[in-house]
Amino acid sequence: MFLSENKIRYVFFHLRQHVTGEVLEPDRFHVIEDGGPIPDTATGKVVFFLSEKEDPTPVMTNFQGEQLPVLFELKNKQEGLFHLDDKGNLIFHNDLLSSIFYLLSGIQEVEITQKDRYGRFPFAFSIQKQLDCVHLPLVNYYFEMIISGLDVFAKKNALNLQRRRLFDDFGFFLSHDVDRVAFYHPFRVINRIKQLIGLAPLGYSYAKTIKLFFKGILYNLNPFQKQDPWWNFDWLMNLEKRLGIRSTFFFLKQEDRFDNSLYKFHFKKIKSLILRLKDEGFEVGLHGTMRSAYDLENLLRQKKDLYQVLGYQPQGIRQHYLRFFHPQTFEIQQDTGLTYDTTLAFAEQDGYRNGYCYPFHPYDFEKDQMMDIWEIPLMMMEVSVLQYRKEGFPELRKLALHYASEAKRFGGIFSLLWHNCRLSNVEYHGVTDFYESLLEEIVEEGGEGLPGEEIVKKVSGTVEK
Repeated sequence: MFLSENKIRYVFFHLRQHVTGEVLEPDRFHVIEDGGPIPDTATGKVVFFLSEKEDPTPVMTNFQGEQLPVLFELKNKQEGLFHLDDKGNLIFHNDLLSSIFYLLSGIQEVEITQKDRYGRFPFAFSIQKQLDCVHLPLVNYYFEMIISGLDVFAKKNALNLQRRRLFDDFGFFLSHDVDRVAFYHPFRVINRIKQLIGLAPLGYSYAKTIKLFFKGILYNLNPFQKQDPWWNFDWLMNLEKRLGIRSTFFFLKQEDRFDNSLYKFHFKKIKSLILRLKDEGFEVGLHGTMRSAYDLENLLRQKKDLYQVLGYQPQGIRQHYLRFFHPQTFEIQQDTGLTYDTTLAFAEQDGYRNGYCYPFHPYDFEKDQMMDIWEIPLMMMEVSVLQYRKEGFPELRKLALHYASEAKRFGGIFSLLWHNCRLSNVEYHGVTDFYESLLEEIVEEGGEGLPGEEIVKKVSGTVEK
């Protein structure tokens, strides 16, 4: 795979999130095309070969007792990860640079034209699906392979090498997309009529839909009605404060028909909630509407509207329905002055869309350069497990603790999205108890619950462009 100088610098920029010291001085590195000779004058250098293959040619490689796929194999494959030659050169046996760039930059999403009905890149066409490796942060493992070689090289040549971790244990980025706030909203009651007469798909069984329809009628007729099950923000805040978690709430503006929310930021109840979240130390971010993924003016208006309520510029965004066009959506977000995005996940599958459990910069393929905006990758959305994959709470718990464990291995992050509108026992029996116990376990494992804006500040202080 051909990597320009900028693409190589992009890989090394992110390598510096994990290691620093004399060993990383630029003149120590030689990057050579596959099969090319190592210069006779090379002494005490670090040598990477670049595969001539345009598409991945995966090969299984043993590392730390695990069999891991490395995406780009070299012509003259040698045993092991690397070796030191008689001139003290460190020579890697696989094309780790191309493998890292392929996953981290998301170039597969540009090369593969298949999209789902929302214009999203489908998991079914990904290299992760092909290799059954979506549950592993492969880029972190590739960097660790490089660092293991650099460690041997540094000791051999008496060079300084210092490992870095973003977190002592791991960062826990908990977020909530505030898509829906009224379970018994009149629109939803009317929609249940459509479901019952066959004009809209059923979300529940026929019997449960009838029951919810009549409960909605009674709720709207009763002036002394109890709290709506989707307006659960007091409970969320109290739980998270008790556990020492500061999460991020992404708010979605009403727009167009009903693809987005049924509220606007200036609505009295919503405005009061936003200001209270801010006062309580939680982050308020922007949940970009369906149109904003490709419309700059649209996103600018949303950001301005949220600013007028919040009182300061929101820093983070997640696109509604995880709708994303690479790199167009990043360019739009960056042009609006947003600091970070946290959309990149497969809607239908939990795991690592870009193979990384650290924040990273996206890549602009047209300009052949790294972008300024940060991406905080999303590893798990409750909908992916419970709705798309039809799994239960035990499987969700198992997977969440797995991603927490991987984050802890590398000092990275585990990011979990849980919608406020999917925490109601009316819809999911036992979900509130399960959610509370899950958060407790993640914190007990060492998860430091920080909002996205603070995670970005933390990572921005560790590396220089």
